[in-house]
Amino acid sequence: MTTTDDILALAAHATPTEHAAADLIAFAAAVTGGMNTDVVRALRALRPGSLPDSPAWRAWLLATAAMAATSAATGGADMSAFAGRQAADPDGQAAAAADQTVRFAVCAAASALGDDCSAAVAAGTRAAALIQAGLAEPGTDEQTGWSIPAVSAVIGAGVAAGIMLGLPEPRLRHALGICATQATGLRAAAGTDAGPLQAGKAAFNAVEAAQLANLGFTSSREPLDGRRGLFALFRTPAA
Repeated sequence: MTTTDDILALAAHATPTEHAAADLIAFAAAVTGGMNTDVVRALRALRPGSLPDSPAWRAWLLATAAMAATSAATGGADMSAFAGRQAADPDGQAAAAADQTVRFAVCAAASALGDDCSAAVAAGTRAAALIQAGLAEPGTDEQTGWSIPAVSAVIGAGVAAGIMLGLPEPRLRHALGICATQATGLRAAAGTDAGPLQAGKAAFNAVEAAQLANLGFTSSREPLDGRRGLFALFRTPAA
């Protein structure tokens, strides 16, 4: 099972990749196409301006816009399936590639905190893919109403945000805990305006978590694999 230490190790060895660069290009194009969608107009009504002035709000808007454009292009189809591309982790073991919900949330969180973010995106998407693989055990996704990509997106985006802020390992650990306690998303949201919003909220929560950890906020030491951690919660079948 993937552990919190495994995710921290990814962050410690973050390096730019061609996949991350391609994800950032696709993300930028999707944001442009989604800025005039109804869901983005609703977000802007909450906080006027072309881009909200806080990094967390900016990440929310960017991820929501990217996903809204994708949803519009596919007629609102469920985007929660794995994308099929394989991403190699640092140990050479293949992990299921993160889908667009994850990639766009990670790109948004990193981009909201700076321009030179390929390494952060690479580590964040690899981390999210490991979380997805850990949550998507045989039969799990059919037994729960949770959206596995939306749940894993906040962890991957938190890794990316933590790298962009230069968090040392103890603070990044706490950031992951703050992310995990806010991880959410429903499969039922697919095909509705709430679908893109879930990706945006994952990016928002991730950036906010990294900023809180940077200010000294604490959380669980084992937020992912602990006895009452994220895996223990989300692997529990719905009643």
